[in-house]
Amino acid sequence: MDLRNTFLQGDALERLQCIPADLVDCIVTSPPYYLLRDYGVKGQFGLEPTVHDWVDGMARVFDEAARVLKPSGSLWLNLGDSFSRHRRFGALPKGLLLAPERLLLTLADRGWLVRNKVIWAKTNPMPTSVRDRLNLTYDYFYLLVRSRRYFFDLDAIREPH
Repeated sequence: MDLRNTFLQGDALERLQCIPADLVDCIVTSPPYYLLRDYGVKGQFGLEPTVHDWVDGMARVFDEAARVLKPSGSLWLNLGDSFSRHRRFGALPKGLLLAPERLLLTLADRGWLVRNKVIWAKTNPMPTSVRDRLNLTYDYFYLLVRSRRYFFDLDAIREPH
């Protein structure tokens, strides 16, 4: 199956299940953050009843990502956090939900190696009306792999001195 230059649209879990195992070199993704947006799609990720349910759903997707990723492949995951509005979501109101950390711990338990946590500094962030905490002016990119030996080309991303 040749999927080069192919755009797969639809439910991430369903689309990944259509891809043969050990086919993909690199996955770059930014799944919906928990409790941040309503895309108006039934069953969408990000609006689960609790952050734990969100982690469970995301982990199922990344189980499929692990299946399609070559042993030498890598996953780049852009993921930010959100704030709880009620204890029922998984944290005290106004507290960070720690959704990325919860997901990363789950993925590590499922065999992923979390290799890096890269800060994406937003130099021109959206203003916030919140007055009792700092504005979040960053997101994280995480590099995850499935094996100790994987393809990584530092020279391709290195900035010259």
